[in-house]
Amino acid sequence: MSVVDVKNVSFAYAGNRVPVIQSLSFSVDERAIVGILGASGSGKSTLLRIIAGLETPCEGSITIAGRTVVDARTFVQPENRGVGMVFQDYGLFPHLTVAQNITFGLHRLPREQRQKRLAAMAELVQLEGYEGRFPHELSGGQQQRVALARALAPQPSILLMDEPFSNLDAALKQSIRQELSDILRRAKMTCLLVTHDEQDVEAICDRTLRLS
Repeated sequence: MSVVDVKNVSFAYAGNRVPVIQSLSFSVDERAIVGILGASGSGKSTLLRIIAGLETPCEGSITIAGRTVVDARTFVQPENRGVGMVFQDYGLFPHLTVAQNITFGLHRLPREQRQKRLAAMAELVQLEGYEGRFPHELSGGQQQRVALARALAPQPSILLMDEPFSNLDAALKQSIRQELSDILRRAKMTCLLVTHDEQDVEAICDRTLRLS
């Protein structure tokens, strides 16, 4: 069963006649981790932004969990797409604790359910005992795990990750890759991961989508 279906999607930035993405089609199966590789400017990050609803394609359609989120007549707002996203810089709120960052997107849940979800996410990313700390008190790898927990907490249909290792030094990358792979498998999460490093894909992903 496919969680995401992208059909004939094209995209060009305003004032640019040459499309960044042209007639792209692919599907992502449930629980699959798919790596997106390509040279700088090939549209990797733009593709994630289109799926998330942060950009609008000029043609084509996207379906997430059986629901059309964009086509010629439809546009579902980003917050209603069931998409989680982890950005290059993690995007953590510096004035919020780990617990507050993780539960940021859970404001609609009753307090008891928020606390249960927080506990589950802290255990999943192995940050139990760190809930009261602030981002500046954490290592780069720990900050990444907080960003991951925050994205997973609302139980999205798909997780989008944009160059998740770009801020980590080479020595840390190898262990973090394995941690991320383990977390995604335990969470049974479907994921699209943008990277420029083939080693990331080899370590984590089930298959590769190459953009040229």
